[in-house]
Amino acid sequence: KQWYQRRVAITPGSKRKVQILTPLQQTFMDLMPVQAAEDTSNLLLSPMPGSVSAISVAEGDEVLEGSEVAVVVAMKMNNSLKAPKSGKIKKIHVSVGDVVDGDQKILEFE
Repeated sequence: KQWYQRRVAITPGSKRKVQILTPLQQTFMDLMPVQAAEDTSNLLLSPMPGSVSAISVAEGDEVLEGSEVAVVVAMKMNNSLKAPKSGKIKKIHVSVGDVVDGDQKILEFE
């Protein structure tokens, strides 16, 4: 359940989503730590839930951008995962046969 109100403020030329808080709610919001987004630029994440059916690389291998590094089977379809950038494989987080969630780490680049 939401404990604040969401509204859309429309002015000429702009549309913004706003939250309406009581003074007490604002005091608590000011005390909440800001969660920094995790840097995923050196990771290959699973695009969908599925099962890992193949891993084409090993730790320490050099790969080129666009080369196939793994295959995830989802809904009876093979989904080829390609390297988002060229580099060296630092760590492989899954093994063949593992069930993965969407946005789960598959492998990590140096």
